[in-house]
Amino acid sequence: MHQYLFSKAGAEKLNRPARPKFRFSAVHIAGRAFRNPALLALFVAFAMMLFFSIWPGIDLDVSLVFWDDGFRLGEDRFLVAVRDLNRALPSVLLPGLACVLLAMPFFAGLRRIFHPYKLLLVLTFFALGPGATVHILKTLFARARPQQLGEFGGDLFFTPVLSLDGACARSCSFPSGESSTAIALLAFTILLPARLRLICAAILMPFIVVVSLNRVAMGAHFLSDVLIAWPLMLAVFLCLHRLFLRYRYAIDTAFSRSSGGSRRAAG
Repeated sequence: MHQYLFSKAGAEKLNRPARPKFRFSAVHIAGRAFRNPALLALFVAFAMMLFFSIWPGIDLDVSLVFWDDGFRLGEDRFLVAVRDLNRALPSVLLPGLACVLLAMPFFAGLRRIFHPYKLLLVLTFFALGPGATVHILKTLFARARPQQLGEFGGDLFFTPVLSLDGACARSCSFPSGESSTAIALLAFTILLPARLRLICAAILMPFIVVVSLNRVAMGAHFLSDVLIAWPLMLAVFLCLHRLFLRYRYAIDTAFSRSSGGSRRAAG
């Protein structure tokens, strides 16, 4: 034993720093979240889910404010026009981005205006955020919309945010697709020069708030449906942004090579 302690191997083992133990605690997770924007957004979303699950009556009370023998604001022309505009914007902007991306191999000047990786990031985000993530959560929680509840003249029952006992069969309430699409519009700001991004975001925010809250006024969603959609979409975007930023040179170079190959073929 003494020979081992005074040997070189024994000395190295004694001087070796102890490996830090993994601490799985709320404090540790919160600490890591504040150092990682994507994890912080996910942490905020989950905290909001817990809040509305502990006090589910808030959702019903807020919806009740807009109930007058029916959700009459669902017929308001202004609110309907805002909702329709929010639905129309992605159907115009996203195909436009896709066309620009597909045209880049043939028009090299486009790469001086837009980075290919940014265009691909926005398209991927809309597919995985307001698209796949929202659809999966709606199917998982199957939460009925306010206008479908027995409390408001429907035939389904209310379930809190984190409940898996929802009775909705299709086009369910949580999270709000319109709210997710509205907040996702902020992703387009990465295509602008840095000095204009904050201005554009400030212009978009009132529209995002009106679009999101009018779904509550119309009885189509609960307050939690629209508020939780915001940090959820932010978390998806930040995760994708980190990934695309890591491989941005490879993506941009791939489009540059495609452009060069197209020119040689044409020659």
